[in-house]
Amino acid sequence: MSLEMLQLRDEIVDYAQSFVGTRYRYASRNPEVGFDCSGFTSFILQKFEAKVSTSSSMQSLQGIRIPLGEVVPGDLLFFGRRGRIQHVAMVVENTPKGIVCVHSTCSRGVVVENVSTSAYWRPRILFARDVLGQHREF
Repeated sequence: MSLEMLQLRDEIVDYAQSFVGTRYRYASRNPEVGFDCSGFTSFILQKFEAKVSTSSSMQSLQGIRIPLGEVVPGDLLFFGRRGRIQHVAMVVENTPKGIVCVHSTCSRGVVVENVSTSAYWRPRILFARDVLGQHREF
């Protein structure tokens, strides 16, 4: 992955984390009112001219699907049950300790947490997608 792409991804994640503490608001992508999960990811990505839907189910079809072990900052992680998309989060980092995401949750608003170690989120992880770049070189 190019240095420019890594820097862009870091900028996106830093910007996303600046909204930690913003409250949850269903069907909203307005930071003054609050965000739902897909409203948050679409708001952040559109600021950086990445065209994504405002719907988590549509976001789950955009970009390219990638293995969970290869997620990098800025990738989207999808959650649900029985294959049905119920939530989306943005990857902050992927370390041996797990995948850390920033996302808008119903109960806590925008938070940063390790979803790999969460009793609630871990069993709901479905897959990840890269909506920022078509070329991934590791």
